Amino acid sequence: MQPKNPLQASLQIFTKPNGVFEAVNNNDNWSWIPFVLVMSFVLLPLYLYYNFVDFEWYRDYIVNSTAGNLSPAEQNNIRAQIRPDFLVVGILIVAFLFQVIVNLVLAAYLNLVAKTDEECINGFTDWYGFTWWISLPSVISFITAILVLALAGNNQMPISELNPLALSYWLGLGEDSKWFGLANLVKPELFFSIYLIAVGLSHWTKFNRAKIYTVAIAPFAIVITLWFLLIVIN
Repeated sequence: MQPKNPLQASLQIFTKPNGVFEAVNNNDNWSWIPFVLVMSFVLLPLYLYYNFVDFEWYRDYIVNSTAGNLSPAEQNNIRAQIRPDFLVVGILIVAFLFQVIVNLVLAAYLNLVAKTDEECINGFTDWYGFTWWISLPSVISFITAILVLALAGNNQMPISELNPLALSYWLGLGEDSKWFGLANLVKPELFFSIYLIAVGLSHWTKFNRAKIYTVAIAPFAIVITLWFLLIVIN
């Protein structure tokens, strides 16, 4: 069953994605809703965290974990530059731009691959809208982060603890670990998003099943592999 509006589609993407991608393909301007939702899921936990955490403790934590080998004078200089207002605004801007750029790259990839299907009439803007629908599983991290903040016993908590479903959390990796970023990427919504890409491709292209899953998995497999190799080499 196809949803009748983008809000309904945003809910059905978790239970009836087939109907969602059919509806999105037949309706213009629906993708603004998942864009707003995804950005909210990404930015709101960060905003709440930095308004919750003991900032003096957080500043010391950052300095000790990233500049512990520097002299006390150099560490104090870094501390003086970490101001809550600029830090929060900066992190929110970076997070916003990062999500936009990641989706742009993914859309460019999907658009390029889709051109091998002569019957596919979707262009780059269609695929860019598509990326916001497959990003909606970020609600999983949003919900867990809100629960962690609500149940936190104290406000001296590393930001890594906001993501208890990530592999980095289960491996006990801190932000100072070279493996943290890669392990933090591996979480349930990653696999859900890959599945949604496959579902969307099955409706927007005439690719066979093997090609659909190859296309869906390939960009993430490449990123993870290259990231892993860079860590090992360095």
